[in-house]
Amino acid sequence: MIRRIRGFLWETFHTLFRNFNFPCDLGLFRIGQPGPHSPVFLSGNYTLVVERLRRALAGVDCYLLVANSRGSNVWCAAGMNEFSEHDVIDAINVAGLAGIVSHRRIIAPPYAAPGVNVRAVQRETGFHIQWGPTHLNDLPRYVGQNFKRTNDMLAVQFGFRDRIEQALANTCCYSMTIALGLLFWPKFVLAVMGMILVAYLFGFAFWYRLPEERGWRHTSTLMLSLSAPLILFGVSRHWTPGAFLQWEATLLGVVLLVAMDACGSTPIYKTTIAHWLRHGDYESLFDPVIDPARCTNCMNCVLVCPKDVFAARRNGARKVVAVHPRNCIDCLACVKQCYDDAFFNRSGQYKGDVKSIPRLHEIMTRDWSHLRAEDKWIDHPTTIRNGLPVVAEAAVEARVLEEARL
Repeated sequence: MIRRIRGFLWETFHTLFRNFNFPCDLGLFRIGQPGPHSPVFLSGNYTLVVERLRRALAGVDCYLLVANSRGSNVWCAAGMNEFSEHDVIDAINVAGLAGIVSHRRIIAPPYAAPGVNVRAVQRETGFHIQWGPTHLNDLPRYVGQNFKRTNDMLAVQFGFRDRIEQALANTCCYSMTIALGLLFWPKFVLAVMGMILVAYLFGFAFWYRLPEERGWRHTSTLMLSLSAPLILFGVSRHWTPGAFLQWEATLLGVVLLVAMDACGSTPIYKTTIAHWLRHGDYESLFDPVIDPARCTNCMNCVLVCPKDVFAARRNGARKVVAVHPRNCIDCLACVKQCYDDAFFNRSGQYKGDVKSIPRLHEIMTRDWSHLRAEDKWIDHPTTIRNGLPVVAEAAVEARVLEEARL
């Protein structure tokens, strides 16, 4: 019983403070009874994730290689150049991994892709990076399928539990920010903390039920949904018109906080506050297009993209094309993993919070006009083949012929 209570308190603490860095020990850890042929999983040293990885892999005889991500989650650390190939190489060499396992494969989370040069890892250590599932909950299924990934395992996820945990963590963070006000206006500040909690819980719990953010529809619906019960509460308490105005203005500020925070605090949207204010949507600034003359069909971008932005051509030219660029979430894993410099950017804009890619400004702003013909692949049908999206080129050709007749 005591162990369960401690476990619950530990989990609650790290969930509430998940926006802060909590590093754990580095090194190679045994799970079960691993041997020389056992798989090796890679992680950063973010305490909460490492503990959950141990649980997810509890039934698997394996090794967990914990590299230095400065106590942050891998995705944030990789983008900020705080989890790179150098950290992975150091972890492999310090652990003496080459003398412990007979194979040369490390299973890594795709969220590390924006920061890790896998070719450098292989060149320096002999170990090949294999991308595993995006979400650690899929690890048992991944192992059960003989370490083969289905396309859904690569997709970025923001499930109900993830959303509630993020809501609680964000509430905790912002409540701490205004906590000093409790000394001066305790009732008002407590009420604002309650508003933040309700707004985040409601907004994140019903995230997929609310309309997509286009012209602030998502934000407006959230405001109206929370405003109605606030008005009813005010009526029951006989608020004056001035009190109604004060609390509605406070609620509006809280809702705007949630909306602006969603520009970067969720794994499914990545844009800037300036873009959201101008356009009222969470679309990525990066609008990728691939130069077929440079693409060598390495498939790296397909293997790391968590939003099915890309698909492979298999009839005729064996190239990769951008079929759903609007799905992009600006993680830039594709750009990092493309060693052929094949990526261009239609918009000429980029968020700028990824620090791990050399020549990023040049890549994001160079002229792409010679690639306008590649627009023909946008929104064309795809199919799943061997777990990866492939362009249904017969449908594409039929559509092009039909458009030519018209």
